[in-house]
Amino acid sequence: MFETSAMKELHRIQEEIYEETKGMTPEELIRYFEETAKKVERELEELKKKKKKEIIQ
Repeated sequence: MFETSAMKELHRIQEEIYEETKGMTPEELIRYFEETAKKVERELEELKKKKKKEIIQ
């Protein structure tokens, strides 16, 4: 079966997440995903601010 580079990347990420979380309790998993989501939100906000600055300049 042919696998695109995007699919390979998704599988790699899934494997990383599995390795990071494989021994976690349900509560730990929830905390892991909440913290990860917060990190992504912060990164997106930083990118928005950066892009906004680029537009203004």
